[in-house]
Amino acid sequence: MKPSKPFFRTCLKIASGILLLVFALGSLLYSCAPVRPGIPALIPAYPGGVRSFLGASMHKYDSMKGSFEFTLENENGRRVSAEAVAVVRPENVRVSIYHTGMLVGNLEDLAEKRGLDYEVYREALQKALLWWALGGYETRDLPGAVMVTSGDLRLVLAARTYVPVGETICMAGGDLVVTYSDYRPVGGFWYPFRIGMEYHGARLDLRANHIELAHS
Repeated sequence: MKPSKPFFRTCLKIASGILLLVFALGSLLYSCAPVRPGIPALIPAYPGGVRSFLGASMHKYDSMKGSFEFTLENENGRRVSAEAVAVVRPENVRVSIYHTGMLVGNLEDLAEKRGLDYEVYREALQKALLWWALGGYETRDLPGAVMVTSGDLRLVLAARTYVPVGETICMAGGDLVVTYSDYRPVGGFWYPFRIGMEYHGARLDLRANHIELAHS
């Protein structure tokens, strides 16, 4: 015996009701989700607090090696693009500069040619690329973020995931501002593969191709 038309109408109403309920719940959940521009939703929340995160990070990693494409633009708009290999440890920073695969110098050479303060960028790279390597610090909750203050450094971490969003380094000549984006997993750690620095009208834009983290 064939089902009656009222039976089909009843099934259609039930199905429509389920779809509406799913849509309403999805809209509610989406509207309640925190929006963090530039922070991918796939990055999981850290199971502990920010101090636990920083302590574990400092214990696990204190050095990095990375290959980068970079663009350096000075305050007059003169721009140079090349590749670099950076090795950053607590005691020193080494940056080798390459062009079309050929070694052409180091960071100190480039800074001298471009009229930039080498010590400023050496210190900035050390603090920006090892952003979790802090001495004594204090924390303060912000809307959707945590600010970590350590000496002349102010670091902003995204709430719960604790990936870096930005950093300000107070130099003798003014503030150097660092921005982070493009987070990718490296050895169980979410590392920003895009790092920008601005100081006195000059800008350094780093785009990482490969990152290695280690404990020296």
